[in-house]
Amino acid sequence: MAPGDRHLLLRRAASGYCVQVTDGPLVNRHRPSVDVLFRSVARAAGAAAVGVLLTGMGADGAQGLLAIRAAGGATNRAGRGK
Repeated sequence: MAPGDRHLLLRRAASGYCVQVTDGPLVNRHRPSVDVLFRSVARAAGAAAVGVLLTGMGADGAQGLLAIRAAGGATNRAGRGK
């Protein structure tokens, strides 16, 4: 969970993965932003990533979920019951 008014990022580290909390501009009018998190997951984990968007604030998360899918990761398919 990202603390209020900070973005959460996933980074690849020598021993696996780590998280980073960072300042940054609002994305989709939000900080923290799901898009920022999901894009970092796509970069760090690539095809090993799994992205599930259960709910959201407007469109926040949609572009990040696409980034995970484009990196070869698995994503949920809203409205499909899967």
